[in-house]
Amino acid sequence: MALPTSPSVVVIENDVSVYAPNVNSSVVGIVGFADKGPVDKPTLVTSQQNLLRIFGKPDTPMPGQGLEGALEILEATNQVYYVRAADTGTKANASGLVTLGACPSVQLSSTWDLTYPSSIYYSVTDNSGNFKISGTVNVPASSTASPTKQSVLYNVFDPAITGDQAVFAYVDASDNAFLASKYAGASASLLVEALTPAGALIEDTLFSVVDVSGNTNNEIVGVSGAGVTAPGYTSSSVQLVSESVYPGTGYNLSSLRDGSTQGVSVEVTSLSVEDRLSVNSEGSQVEQFQVVLSPSAANSVEFLLINDELNNQSDYVYADVRDGSGGAYLGIPEQFGEKLTVSAGFIGDQVADAETGRASPRFVKMIEGTYPLASGHSGYDTSAHIAALIGTATAKTGLYALDDDFLNISIATVPGIGDQSVQNALITLGETSKNFLALLAPPYAVGNTQDAVDWLNGKGTRTAAVNSSYAAAYWPWVQVFNSFAGAEEWYDPAIFAARQCVFTDSVSEPWFAPAGFRRGRLTKPSDTEVVLNQGDRNTLYSNSVNPITKEPQTGITIFGQKTTQRLPTALDRVNVRRLMIFVRKTLLQLGKPFQFEPNDVFSWENVEEAIKPFLSDLKARRAIVEGSVQCDSSTNTPLRVDRNELWCSVTIKPTKAAETIVFEVNLTSQSATITG
Repeated sequence: MALPTSPSVVVIENDVSVYAPNVNSSVVGIVGFADKGPVDKPTLVTSQQNLLRIFGKPDTPMPGQGLEGALEILEATNQVYYVRAADTGTKANASGLVTLGACPSVQLSSTWDLTYPSSIYYSVTDNSGNFKISGTVNVPASSTASPTKQSVLYNVFDPAITGDQAVFAYVDASDNAFLASKYAGASASLLVEALTPAGALIEDTLFSVVDVSGNTNNEIVGVSGAGVTAPGYTSSSVQLVSESVYPGTGYNLSSLRDGSTQGVSVEVTSLSVEDRLSVNSEGSQVEQFQVVLSPSAANSVEFLLINDELNNQSDYVYADVRDGSGGAYLGIPEQFGEKLTVSAGFIGDQVADAETGRASPRFVKMIEGTYPLASGHSGYDTSAHIAALIGTATAKTGLYALDDDFLNISIATVPGIGDQSVQNALITLGETSKNFLALLAPPYAVGNTQDAVDWLNGKGTRTAAVNSSYAAAYWPWVQVFNSFAGAEEWYDPAIFAARQCVFTDSVSEPWFAPAGFRRGRLTKPSDTEVVLNQGDRNTLYSNSVNPITKEPQTGITIFGQKTTQRLPTALDRVNVRRLMIFVRKTLLQLGKPFQFEPNDVFSWENVEEAIKPFLSDLKARRAIVEGSVQCDSSTNTPLRVDRNELWCSVTIKPTKAAETIVFEVNLTSQSATITG
């Protein structure tokens, strides 16, 4: 900065108060399957309720124990990233067909003289054959010199009906008048009769039935006699399809382990002058949409559901229209009017009028009922689920979705999956990203202690030994009551190893060993697959498998904290590896303010001053015994500076865990004197 030319006192502010950020070491990443929810997207779940809402309940057929593991771990933390895997070849949205039924409707005959005072009687039954409403509407002599017959009828009829509004009138562009029931379906019916002022039947041909059976010709069938009963029909020309979309690109199964319908259904009810379409999840209404049927294209059933209400607002389903005769999807939403000639809630034939683009109208409504979404597939089966869990690094699918520094995941597992290719991929990702510790276990029913050791050493079901400081193995499996199954089930011990890591963070620090009676006791499990003796524990631990013990007085406890690294260094322990993950993430944040600063002595000193408090804090929190930092000309040689590199050497001596406690008792003679 430029100094004043006259004598002055100048204060220059240099901000070198860089401090260590707060790095959360309790974020867990889990990869597994689910019956619904986003696919291949790390989704933060903060509670068990949140997990169940997004991904659904654990289901017996699905491989692994992803959801079971997440539910257990969420009892100890509110930060779990769940990645739902799915095979692209088998996954499919569950769908349900909402039936559109043609309403019973009649057309006024042009032979009726409306100047004669008269009345119209109507009676309506619904699709279940239940009587709904009846009434009489007076039609006075017209005061207009030359009124259109249809408009007179429409003007006096439609406003006169109140209450249930089970019947309404409609006049098309050609002044053809229609009366229609608001109930649809094959069993619905509408009785219409013309009466004199004295209540006698008018014996002329007054009405015609509109044929809505789905014929290609929308023919008007003449009816002789005093009145006419218009039967209901089920439309075969168009169908409304509801499909799960929970949320984004989720998929729903059709049933759960108890046989109940999974998740979502669409329910149609008719109340007053509108349809109401409700979306139900797990038997409870979660959304409701109101659809008013009126002679306006913007108020049609199809427009409101597809263009406005449903597809723009629903978190559970979206709708499409398809040709009922062939079952082909016709697409949403802009084109379906041209293809299906939909007008104002009235559906014409599929061959539209050449001039208007629409056929003669037919009254169409959704038929009341509950329509469950079914026939979905969650994208797992015995042949493809392994590949789905692994995914691909380029597309970041499967477990590779965890490869994101911004997620801040420090612990990761694919619970219930003993396949070595899945475990190896997870370990490799941990090593390359250096972000997390992978927790794993031998498959269930591996046999005995030696079989578990052989498995880790690359024998039996494994073809190569596990050897990494970024992985830790636990055995045996533990028994836990599964409330969704209503029975005790065997759980992957890696689930509870992750839970105890999180628990350790909450009561101590991430560099404290997540094992032993203070931080390794498992209160949820009721039993272990195998009861280990001291010899079993020795065999397991000498081969880098952390034993889970069961003792009458102390219960079930994680009694080991080794990583799978075979080289005897500080990193062969879980507490040290978790410490180093914490240190690395903190140093990454500490270094960011110094990027693009001058690579000189001043910056080197600032880097040192930023790291020293961090090391002092680690020592105070019992993470390290000693720590030092050096950033000067010895670490930043001219060659490194020329490469625009700033090097800083940080040395720490990690605190080791006291795994074995030795009390040395010395015996002396009676005459000996014991001193302090």
